[in-house]
Amino acid sequence: MDHFISLDIGTTSVKVALVGSDGEVGAISTREYTLHTPAENIVELNPEIYWNCCVEGIKEVLEKSKVPTAQIKSVGICSQGETLICLDKQGNTLRNAIVWMDNRSGREAEEIKAALKTENNTGQLDVVATWPITKMLWLKKNEPDTYRKTRKFLLPEDYILYRLTGLFKGEYSLYTSSFMLDIINKKWWAEILDYVGVSTEMLVELCESGEVIGEVQPSVCKQTGLAAGTKVVTGAMDQTAAMIGAGNIKSGIVTETTGAALAVCGTIASFPDKSGKRSMAVQYHAIPDEYFLIGWCPTGGMAFKWLRDVFFTAEKDRAAGTGADAYDRMTALAAEIPPGSQGLIFLPYLAGPGTGDIRADAKGVFCGLELHHDRPHFARAVMESIGFVLKQYITEMERLGLECKEIRSLGGGSKSRLWNQIKADILGKPVTTMKCAEAAAVGTAILQARAIGIFDSFEQAADSIVQTESVVVPIEQNVRAYQTIFEKFVEANERCFAL
Repeated sequence: MDHFISLDIGTTSVKVALVGSDGEVGAISTREYTLHTPAENIVELNPEIYWNCCVEGIKEVLEKSKVPTAQIKSVGICSQGETLICLDKQGNTLRNAIVWMDNRSGREAEEIKAALKTENNTGQLDVVATWPITKMLWLKKNEPDTYRKTRKFLLPEDYILYRLTGLFKGEYSLYTSSFMLDIINKKWWAEILDYVGVSTEMLVELCESGEVIGEVQPSVCKQTGLAAGTKVVTGAMDQTAAMIGAGNIKSGIVTETTGAALAVCGTIASFPDKSGKRSMAVQYHAIPDEYFLIGWCPTGGMAFKWLRDVFFTAEKDRAAGTGADAYDRMTALAAEIPPGSQGLIFLPYLAGPGTGDIRADAKGVFCGLELHHDRPHFARAVMESIGFVLKQYITEMERLGLECKEIRSLGGGSKSRLWNQIKADILGKPVTTMKCAEAAAVGTAILQARAIGIFDSFEQAADSIVQTESVVVPIEQNVRAYQTIFEKFVEANERCFAL
C-alpha cells in the first residue's frame, strides 16, 4: 500500500501522521511546545521548533509503523495561518515567529483600514492585527533593522516546504487570510504591498494546493530516514485540510470543528455576489477555483474547559487520580437537564465574538439565572450555546446561497454524543462524525494522493479515503423546543452586544 506523511503545524503542537491510501492512520506523533508570551499582546515562537518537531515526528512515525520508506510516496503540510517568519538572504531566521494570536500590530491594522478601507478581493471583512501584512508594517516601524535584513517573509507551511526542498513555494489557501492576496484573481494585492513597502520578491511563489513542488533534500533524508526521491506536495491551511479530510468538497456538506475554538466551513462554487451584505469571510479552497465560507468563535470547546476548571474542580481532581474523564461526568449531568437548561442561556464570548454582527468588546454572559439553577444547568447551557452559534453561522451561509444538508463534526467536541445530539436538535439537521479524528492529516494525504496520480479527482479520492462513523438524527420534539430557545439566545445577543 502507498503511504503519505502529513505534517500538521499547529499553534501549540506539531502532529506528524503516516496515512495509508485507504485513509487509515498507521502512526501518529504529537510534539507540544509552549508559546513565548513575555508581555501583553506578544505571542512568539522560535521557528526552529517547528522544524525540529517535524524531523523528530517523522522519525517517530517511521519507527512506530515499520512501513518501508519505499512505500512512502510523499510529504505534505497543513498549518496554522497568519504566523509570520522572517528569513535573511542566507535563509536563516532573523527573529522569533510572530504567532497569529499576537496583537501588537493593532495600530497598524487601523492605519491600513483607514488608508485602504475594507472593500477589496481578499475575502475578509475587516483589517485586524492577526493578518500578516499588519505584522510586516509593525516590523518596518518598530524593528527596522530586522525589516531591512529580511529577504523572505514566510508562513509556517512555507517555512517547512523550504526546509524540506530548499524552495520558496506556497499555496493560495494559506494566504487567503494574509490580507495580501486577491483570491478572485489569484494574485498578490499590489495596492497593499505598495502601501507597506513589500516587494513580491520578498514573498513566496504561489501555486494550488496538492501540487508536487520537488523532492526531499538529501540532507533531510539523512536527518529523517526518508528515502531519496520522496515527493513534497503543497497542502492547505489546517481548517481547509480538515474540510478535505471530512469530504467537504462541494455544497451540501458543512464541517464544524469544536476544538478550542469553533470553526464552521461550507464549500461554495463561486465567490458570493459582492453587492449584497455579507457578515462572513470567504476563503480560497484547496480545490482549485472554489471557495468556502467560514464562521468562527474564539471560544468553542474552550468554554467547556473553562467551566470544568472553575465549576467542576472536584470532578477534575478525581479524574486525575483515576484516569477517568471529568468531561464525561459533566456531560452526564448535562444530559439530565431538558433542552433550554430551564431558562439559563450562555453567550460564549470569553475571548471575543469572532464572526457576526456583534460588538468587538463582547464578553461571556449567563442570562436568566435563577435560584433553581445548579452546575448541570451551567454545563448544558454552555454546550447549547455553541450549538446556537453554529446555527447562526449556518443560517448566514444559507442566506448567502450555500445548501446545507448535512453537518460533519470534527474536533474534540465531536467525541460527545450528547453535544452532537444538541447540535442536531438545534439545527434540525443530521450531524455526522468521522471514523478518523485526524481530519486535517487525512485531508493532507488526499491532496498528496491526487498530486502523485493515485486518484484522478478529489471526488474519487474522497470516496476512497474519507470514512464516516455515525449519524446523529434530530429528535423532532427537541427541534421544536429549540426553535423558541434559539430566538431567546438571539434576543440576548441583541440586548447585550448588538452593533
